[in-house]
Amino acid sequence: MTLEQLKMLKAVIQEGSLQGASNRLFKTQPAISKGLQQLESGLGIAILDRSGYKLKLTQQGELIYQKALMLLEQSDQLSQMAKHYKTGSEAKVVIAVDAMFDLEKLVPIFEHIQNEFPQTQVILKQEFVTGGIDSVVNNKAQLAISAAEASFLNTFKLVTQHIYTQSIINVAAPKMLARHKDLVESSQLRDEYQIIVQDTGNLTKGVELDVQQGQRKWYVNDYHSKRTLCLSGIGWGRLPYFMVKEDIEMGRLVPISLNDTKTEIEVKSYVMKPKGQVLGPVANKLWDQISLLEH
Repeated sequence: MTLEQLKMLKAVIQEGSLQGASNRLFKTQPAISKGLQQLESGLGIAILDRSGYKLKLTQQGELIYQKALMLLEQSDQLSQMAKHYKTGSEAKVVIAVDAMFDLEKLVPIFEHIQNEFPQTQVILKQEFVTGGIDSVVNNKAQLAISAAEASFLNTFKLVTQHIYTQSIINVAAPKMLARHKDLVESSQLRDEYQIIVQDTGNLTKGVELDVQQGQRKWYVNDYHSKRTLCLSGIGWGRLPYFMVKEDIEMGRLVPISLNDTKTEIEVKSYVMKPKGQVLGPVANKLWDQISLLEH
């Protein structure tokens, strides 16, 4: 059994005759007839019913034909994949995205990449704090999107492009704030749990950002857990505004106003790649499209 024989079978069934298959495949009718006979001989069963004017599939032939169509489709996919890689397109692209970043802004880009490069596997790694930067610096991802200060990024060999500025806001549940009727300074919250998302990178190892001395802390692995604990009244902390906008509007969470700490701060997000590294066509297209988010 060969793929060429299966193509002949497909052409005969779809065209309805040897003549139609001959015109479609640019082969002579005797060659196609011989190919089908060899297919049947190799399989040891009759695939075609030749008793009538028009060639038809036998009952067993129907099942063989369905499998043949699947094999031909898989063969075509393999050919497309090989052609894709031959042009230099990557088998996979890894992009590390800070969990603080609103993924909805990337969905249209990912859809476009999926449609244009269906053979490339895009792996999205969700990272926290400096995890995205760490992934690019240590070649665990071709691209990263992360919130950071420009001065901090300048300490690494990276090409960076600002793409978005968002707000993160200090919030707590009314239940927790009810325990502090005259709340004016962060020191009054020292004995409450500050919910902190753990850094998945090693670039700030041993350093805790925006945490006062002696503060009680509760560590979590993601912002969903942090939001849940804040909603429960167990603790407080900063969360991306887009995640808690509805909670604030519905009164489930309340911005914390303090004299010595900003309630809301703006953070800049950057797309980044290693300096001097040549990206493949898919990663390069991702870079170009993500870079346009600033506009």
